[in-house]
Amino acid sequence: MKRLLFALAALLVMATLPAAANWTDPNVKGTQEYRLFKLYPEARVRNYAMQNFDSVKMLTAYRTGDPHPTTFEEVEGRVIHYVYEHKPTTSMLEVVRNYETLLTGKGFETIVAGKLRTIKGLPGGDEDAVGYWRWQEPGKGLVYVHVFAHSGLSEVDIVETKAMEQRLEANAGAMLEALQKTGRVAVYGTNFDTAKATIRPESDAVLQQVLTLLTSNPQLQIAIEGHTDNAGAPTFNNERLSEDRAGAVKFWLVGHGIDSARLDTAGFGDTHPVADNATEDGRAKNRRVELVRQ
Repeated sequence: MKRLLFALAALLVMATLPAAANWTDPNVKGTQEYRLFKLYPEARVRNYAMQNFDSVKMLTAYRTGDPHPTTFEEVEGRVIHYVYEHKPTTSMLEVVRNYETLLTGKGFETIVAGKLRTIKGLPGGDEDAVGYWRWQEPGKGLVYVHVFAHSGLSEVDIVETKAMEQRLEANAGAMLEALQKTGRVAVYGTNFDTAKATIRPESDAVLQQVLTLLTSNPQLQIAIEGHTDNAGAPTFNNERLSEDRAGAVKFWLVGHGIDSARLDTAGFGDTHPVADNATEDGRAKNRRVELVRQ
């Protein structure tokens, strides 16, 4: 009889407990969709927060093969945070790869992404997955996205930094004025794939202004100088990279009708910094193309 009473009491207690949430339940109250991409499908948002100004520790560089491959920084700006609960058949790697496809399709650069067992230097379990991406939004600041997927959940952090100060508005008239006054001008907005000399599509607007400068001033001859930050393994040749990037800009201009005889190139790697390489903003300023009047 006592056992029966205990069993009935236990059933009564269980009946009064709230049902456990699962991925089919509604999103937490107050959830808002991010402006650049929709909420993750077939999942529920169990936690959402947004702060107009805060900071998040973000991976800002990953150097494959380096004994110390990671660089983390506190990135400040508008912070959006989601925690998703996924349906049981969704793998953690699937979540990260879906974000990677979405973000790279919008122009984001992948810092690192994959299962943690394949990525040295980041904490987590073998079956957990992680991704870090960033994007220089035209006319605005950097946008960072971090996804950590584990145990059926994914945590998504987004930071929108304030627009970094530009050293020069990228227009032909301002570039000509600077060349006439000082003989050189730093031009920002010519972006390349990480550790490569491949010009990214968003650079077209700036390169079109350089093209306008040269076509409007047919007697002008310039040297195109490439400069990098100091990121990369000690064995990485930043000088060669900067030479290749300067050459890529020359190739683009020649392909758009500029006589190659008017263009010289040079690369200086990280030997001529204009800002502190210890910060992301400083490294962004050091990664630049300069035009020098000949």
